[in-house]
Parts: sequence; C-alpha cells; structure tokens
Amino acid sequence: MGITIRDVARAAGVSAAAASTVLSGAKGASTRVSPETRRRITEKARELGYVPHPHARSLATRRAGALGLVFPYVEAFADQNPFCNGIMVGVLEEAIREHQNIMLFTAAAEDGETPVDGVIVSPRVDGLILVLPRPGSSVLEHCKTKRFPCVTVVHRPDDADECSINADDFSGGRLATEHLIALGHRRIAHLMGSQHISSSAPRRLGYEAAMADAGLPVEPHMLVQAGFDWADGVRGLERLLELPPQKRPTAVFAANDLCAVGMLRRMQALGLRAPDDFAIVGYDDTWLAETADPPLTSVRMPIRDMGMVATRMLIACLKGEPIPERQPVLPVSLTVRKSTAAIHWDAPRTGDPRLASTEEDRTPHRGHKENKQ
Repeated sequence: MGITIRDVARAAGVSAAAASTVLSGAKGASTRVSPETRRRITEKARELGYVPHPHARSLATRRAGALGLVFPYVEAFADQNPFCNGIMVGVLEEAIREHQNIMLFTAAAEDGETPVDGVIVSPRVDGLILVLPRPGSSVLEHCKTKRFPCVTVVHRPDDADECSINADDFSGGRLATEHLIALGHRRIAHLMGSQHISSSAPRRLGYEAAMADAGLPVEPHMLVQAGFDWADGVRGLERLLELPPQKRPTAVFAANDLCAVGMLRRMQALGLRAPDDFAIVGYDDTWLAETADPPLTSVRMPIRDMGMVATRMLIACLKGEPIPERQPVLPVSLTVRKSTAAIHWDAPRTGDPRLASTEEDRTPHRGHKENKQ
C-alpha cells in the first residue's frame, strides 16, 4: 500500500487534517496552516514519496487538477517551432512538479470561435496559459469576462492586474544591433516580426535605439516587414537583394531564429554565405541557432523559464497565494557564433551578381577573422 496522508502527518508531528489541508492544495490552506508547519509537512511528504490521489485532490479542492496550455495555431505543436516547444517544456516541468495535468489547445479558428471558449465554463481545466495571444483574442476576452484564471506568455496587457510573462525584447533588439555596430557595420537591416505579436514592436524599438545612439540613420528600406517563419526569412532576403547595391545592408537583425535560418538557406541556394555577404543575428537562441550553417549568432531568450514562471503564477493564483510580480520581464543575453564577423570598408563585394558593386560604389569586405562560438 502506498504512503497515505496519515503517514505524512505522523512523520511531521501534525494532525491528519492539517496534512490533508496542505497536501490537497485546498483554497485558503496558506492562511489556515502556519508557514513552518506547511514546510515541515511538504518536506516529510517529499521524503516519504507521497503522491496525492488526483480524484481525492479534485474532490477536496473542487478543482480539475489540470491546466490548459493554449497555442495560437496547430503548427506550434510541431518540431518546426522551437519557441513554442521550449514554452511547453517549461510548463510541463513545473506542472509535473506540482502534480498538475496539462491539456493542450489551439486558439486558431476561422469563424472566431475556438474549442477553448467552452472550456472556460466547464470543469475540464482550472486555468489557462495563453501563449502568443493575438489582439482581441476571444479566449482572453472570455477569461476576463468570466474572471477565469489566466496567465499570458508574450503579451503586454493594458491592465496592471493581469498576469503576463515577457522577455526584455527592447534590450534584445538593442543587444543584437549594438553587436553588429561594434563589428563595424553601418547599413543594418531589420526583418521585423509579425505585427500582431507583441514582442515585435519592442525588438524594433531596441534596434532603432541602438542605431540612434550610434548616430546611424534608420532608412525605410532597412525595415522589412517579415514574420517569424523560415519562409519570411526567404522573402526578406529577396526584398533586400532587390535594393540597389549602394543601399543594401551589410548585416541583418532577423525577427527570430526561424526567420534567420530561412535567410541562410536561401543565401546558400544563391551561392551566398554568412557572414561574407550578410552578417546575420537571430533571436531566441534555440537549437536551430546551434545547428545552423554557419552557427547563428542569436539573442538568447529564456524560453523554458518563461513557461515555468507562467505555470507557477497560475498555480499561485489558483491557490489564492500572493503574486509579488504580476508582469515579470525576464532578461535576455547575446550568444555570439559564426554568422557575424567584423567588416572592413576597403574592397568591393563579390559573389552573387546581384551583390556586385560598381567602380563608383565600393562596398565593404569582411575580414577573415571569425567570432568564436
């Protein structure tokens, strides 16, 4: 027979009722049992290997014991989207630790109605984690109207009471651009992310701030509306190659790793190479950046941590526990690899005919010294 609540209570030196209150996660448990007693009970439960029975816990808490994880489209579940996969891993790790089940949903629907809308008024899940919600999301609006527990990931709400987790995308855009400027680049393009994703604007603003600080102009043709998919990188590259030689960038800050990898693949098909023809910086620093050819310099986003923090916030909300910071912003960093290199303004470019310069237009030449991974 498995370890019971009575076994835990006996080991912790408390009543079975106190142990049951803490281990069931009953609402208000944090106010009825002292922090020291709670700590002792949870420690003994962990030492003994106690696992709460899901049905009994559901009866005690009047909760389903499951959280809903909502992605904006079906493709988010596929291997081709490392950002969404990273969020999912973080959510699952924290959910397992808290003995919570996870139900996956997609918010995509042409008629505006989604399967998730009905979940909010049903006992299937106790709360939702919405990843990349679009403006005017019906799921998010339902949660607000019904006062259903909800935490968003990559969303910047107007209401200070809403729970949302983001990365410092402004600093990320600045880091990427400052890195390219430090390497000697002056004509730097930005392939912007989708307009309906809230992280796109602060990344662009960070790029613009770095350019302004360096006294460099942001010309309209250097801002290319792209997106977060590899095909957007292909289209973005084609847009840049259509520019006259004297207006083309020497470096590109891409919307994310998928977009950057799309650009790299298209460059290879055209006989071009990073960083010789374009230095490229991605965003997210997923496994795609490590395995790209060449390995991709990328802004590291704490993706898994974002999933974990979102889950902790939602569980704290369900338990009625205080949430010290309802809209945390996690820091980012830059991982430098071989897709970026220093530039020397002393020779014409070579390679694809579309990159050829004239005698009057002498364009930069990359040095052979590469950045270390």
